Amino acid sequence: MNAPRGIASETIVRLRSVPVERTPQRLDPLGVQSAWLLVPLIGATAIGYAVTSTIWHLDQLRSPSLAITGIGILLLAVVIATVRTHPGLAPFGRWSHVSVIGLAIVAACLFDASVWGRNLRIQDDWGQIAIALMLIAMPLYRPVLEVLVVAVTGAVVVGTLAALQADSLVIHTGSIVYATVAATPVLALAAGGAGYAWTMTGETLRWREIARAGQERLEGELRETARRQIAHESASAFEETVPFLTRILDQDEITPLDRDRAAELAGRLRALAVSSVERTWLDETVALALAGRDPASTAASGPHVHDPDRLDGVLTGEQRAIVSALVMTVSELPGLDPSTFRIEVGEPAHPAFLLTARVAQPRSEIRRELVPYLSALRSVSMETGLRVRAGGLTLRFAYPGRRRP
Repeated sequence: MNAPRGIASETIVRLRSVPVERTPQRLDPLGVQSAWLLVPLIGATAIGYAVTSTIWHLDQLRSPSLAITGIGILLLAVVIATVRTHPGLAPFGRWSHVSVIGLAIVAACLFDASVWGRNLRIQDDWGQIAIALMLIAMPLYRPVLEVLVVAVTGAVVVGTLAALQADSLVIHTGSIVYATVAATPVLALAAGGAGYAWTMTGETLRWREIARAGQERLEGELRETARRQIAHESASAFEETVPFLTRILDQDEITPLDRDRAAELAGRLRALAVSSVERTWLDETVALALAGRDPASTAASGPHVHDPDRLDGVLTGEQRAIVSALVMTVSELPGLDPSTFRIEVGEPAHPAFLLTARVAQPRSEIRRELVPYLSALRSVSMETGLRVRAGGLTLRFAYPGRRRP
């Protein structure tokens, strides 16, 4: 099969082969978005426990300022985690992960420093609990192995600090016991979250195989819908052409107006023939999405997709599913003027898709409907942008590396 004109087959392979991390956020971006509220709730729990535990240790504090600073740094970690895991800023990257857990570890160290030499028990210290709580949700956003490495690092730090305090604690036992007591919550909660994410990832991959088979069936339906639409357009064109030719035969002469009319009909038939041959997946998707809107205004507006190089061929199955859902969502916006719906595709080296339309709706409503899909596209290695102003919607999604206008 020949590659679409304007884009080489090696470019398709390169863009479709961009490695995607095996995380629930990458594999099921819309599903993970619904779990985002867990992050601020878990963070608030960690902060609440830190404050409560610090109050319990008031008579053991050597340096209250260090304890307060530790709580402040933990608060910063919670804020970063809450902001960076928000669906509007996906994906949650490695350095964000390291920053969040690193700050939690620093906070735990500051608390231990604030009670050093006066601490009575390890069990009621909040450092290890805070780190463990912050790790619970991380497997949803980062690979399991990375989370476990970070968890082991945190466990080693708090375990070492606990072992070094063994001589000053009320209960005298081996340092290894206290190291185990401090490290266990970190490792246990991280392992629990990792196990859940691992199972979720496996189920998602199996679901994707089922969805891919369903998509192949759906593409057949799309092609059939496109054939019916082309047949309808052809019938409409011939309904005008046949009477015109019959009239020419009856009058036995051709006037200048007849020549102009013949050129117009020939142009329409030629355009219809070209569109039937060059119709792409994106054409069919848009046509199906707009089929429920006003057919008259939609048909009169002409083609809705301008993709001369047929660049939609670079989209993977996952990307196509998200783009299809995005197009369908835009088409169902109550304030959309379907005649203004356009998708321009360009830049073969780094394909960029520009969707524009006139939508008579408040900006907040439009953003609420579309931001989840933009987040999902970012989770599958694409760049996105959305601008809504003066009743106009401009939505961009592209492969990384494209030239920005």
